[in-house]
Amino acid sequence: MANMKKSSLWLIAAAALAISACSSDPAPIPPAELTSFDSEVRLLRIWSAKVGDAGRGVFEPLVVNDQVIAANARGVVSAFAKDSGVRAWRRELGTRLVSGVGGSSEQVFVSDVNAKVHAIDPSNGQEQWQAQASSEVLVPVVSGFGVAAVRSADGRVAVLDPEDGSERWSESNTPPALTLNGYSRPLLLDGGILLGLDDGRMLALNMANGQTIWETVLSVPSGRSEVERLVDIDAEFAIDDEGIYVANYQGKAARLEPARGQIIWSTPVSAGAGIALDDSGLIVVDENDHVIKFDKESGDQLWINDTMPRRGLSPPAFTPEGDILLGDVEGYLHVLDADTGVGIGRNRPSSAPIKSRPLLVEDTIYIQASDGIVAAFRVTR
Repeated sequence: MANMKKSSLWLIAAAALAISACSSDPAPIPPAELTSFDSEVRLLRIWSAKVGDAGRGVFEPLVVNDQVIAANARGVVSAFAKDSGVRAWRRELGTRLVSGVGGSSEQVFVSDVNAKVHAIDPSNGQEQWQAQASSEVLVPVVSGFGVAAVRSADGRVAVLDPEDGSERWSESNTPPALTLNGYSRPLLLDGGILLGLDDGRMLALNMANGQTIWETVLSVPSGRSEVERLVDIDAEFAIDDEGIYVANYQGKAARLEPARGQIIWSTPVSAGAGIALDDSGLIVVDENDHVIKFDKESGDQLWINDTMPRRGLSPPAFTPEGDILLGDVEGYLHVLDADTGVGIGRNRPSSAPIKSRPLLVEDTIYIQASDGIVAAFRVTR
C-alpha cells in the first residue's frame, strides 16, 4: 500500500509539472514558410557522407590539400576525398568534442569537452599533441603565420606553438555576466590578431607578444537590464585592402581603418549569424534572419531580404559566381542574388540545421549539417 501511495504521489507530481510547463512556456514559433520563386541556379550534389552528429560548438568541414576533414561530437575525425567523397581515413580520439575542424594544410585541430585542443596530422589522422585550454573552445582553432590561436569560452585567447602546443602568450578578457551563446573566432593577419569581445570592443593584438596595437569600442552597453546591455561581437570579421568590417548584436555594422582601428562609417544593425564581404558591399544576417547588404564605401543600405524570419540562418558565404549562400534551421541551402537579394536557388541536403558557414573552395561548395551530413555541391545555371 505504501508503494502504491508513493507511486501515486510521483504521478501527481509529474502531472503537475507537465501542466505547469505547458501553462508557463509558450509554444515555439516555427520558422517562416518558404516563399516560391523561379529558380535561376541549381545546386547539384556531387557527393555526401555521414560523419555523425555535431556537438554544441561550431562544427564545420575544412578542406586541406585534396581532402575534406570533418568531426563529430563523439570524437571521430574523418577525411574524405574532396572530389568523390571516398573516405581516406578515420580517427577515434576517445573523447567527446565541442568544436572542429580548424587549421591549415599542415595541421588541423579539434577541441574536446575537457577544454583540450587536439592537433592532428591531416595526411593520416595521427594525433600530434594535446594542449590544455582555460575553458571549452567552442569555435575552431585558427592557424597561420607560424602560430595556432585558441579562443576559449571564458574570454581568453592563447597563441600556441604548432610544433608541440606550448603556449607562447595569452590574453584574458573577462566576458560580461550575460552573453550570447557563442563568440567570434580570432582573425590572423600578418603580424597581428583581430579579436572581437562580448563587451562590444575590437582589439588588434601583436602576434609576437599579445600586446595591444589598438582598441576600438564598436558599441557601449546601455539599458537597465542585462539583456538590453548585450553588445556581443559574435559575427566573424571581413577584411579587404581598404578596411576591416565588423558587426555586433544590438549595435552596428562598421568599417574600420586597419592601422589604428578608427571607425570610417557605422550603421545601426543587430547582427545575428554573421557577415560576408564582396566587391560592392557588406552582407549582414541580423538577429531577425533578415539578410541586408550595405555599400562598403558609405555604409548605405542597398537592399534587404526579409522573407526568411526565424529560419536560423547560417553565416553567409558566396557561390563561385558571387551570389550569396546561406544554410538554415531546416537543412536548406539558399542562394540569393548578390545585386538584389532576391532568392534564385534552393536545395535541401539535410533535415537538420546547417549552422556553420558554407565553405567555397574553387568551384565546389561544402557543408556540414548538425546531423553529420557532409556534402559537396556545384552550381549550374
